[in-house]
Amino acid sequence: MYRKLAVSGVLAFLVLMCSREASAQAEKIPLKQDYEEMLVDKEAHKGPGGSSAASSPLIDHGGLLLPASKTWAIYWGTPANFPADLQSGISALLTGFNGSGYLGVAQQYMRGAPVSTTYMGSVPDTSAPPAKAPQTTEIGAEVCKLFPNPDPTAIYIVFTSNAPNVRYCAWHDMTTCNGVTFQVAYIPNQAQLSGCSPYLAKNLRCNSYSEGTVASADSVAHEFMEAITDPRLDAWYDKHGAEIGDKCNFVYQSCVSFPTGSWQIQAEWSNAINACQQQ
Repeated sequence: MYRKLAVSGVLAFLVLMCSREASAQAEKIPLKQDYEEMLVDKEAHKGPGGSSAASSPLIDHGGLLLPASKTWAIYWGTPANFPADLQSGISALLTGFNGSGYLGVAQQYMRGAPVSTTYMGSVPDTSAPPAKAPQTTEIGAEVCKLFPNPDPTAIYIVFTSNAPNVRYCAWHDMTTCNGVTFQVAYIPNQAQLSGCSPYLAKNLRCNSYSEGTVASADSVAHEFMEAITDPRLDAWYDKHGAEIGDKCNFVYQSCVSFPTGSWQIQAEWSNAINACQQQ
């Protein structure tokens, strides 16, 4: 789903509870497929469950899963406008997922298949990204331009050098290119979105990356875990429509250790312990 902005002092909790059937037609819905909370007071995410729907389990709706996924990072826009350490940080993050306890939280949702992921690398595109909040079709077209034969098991994570009037931190969806359905995630420039910083909840001082890169990594973790457990928006989500990351948004228990470094990334929902879990 959308990763929500944490806005201090905002008491409204906006939830777009469209039908799951409507979400499957994401390319026709201006405010994205995944109809989630778009503004939320960060205080609402400090409890052990992470959200008001935290006590309800994720339900298997039988859709596609990605137990063996691949990830690509696409950097779209003017290189100088990205945080200087973004590409190195995201490379370390995506490489470090495989074999980690963090990824292991998703094992319980894979219907018996072993969970793994492979980081394939990054691709730059220095053309101008959309000047308005992009729809799935626009992100899909960008991927299709660079990957005319996309991998259906891959998640193409598109970072833009701007954050064009967006009211969220990130989202994931599915789209098509030349008859192939594949997964995308969109991460606007988090350095321009102060409400996406995990430091609003707490600063665990897990690494020395810039705040924009730390926020991007946190949003990537949220969308990646959702993209493997609910890639086509018809697999694992709870009775409120919340996915594995939504239920623990802005919940940080400790630094998460990967072979490639330590990260402040949010916890993910575990049915096994009925709570948020990091590793």
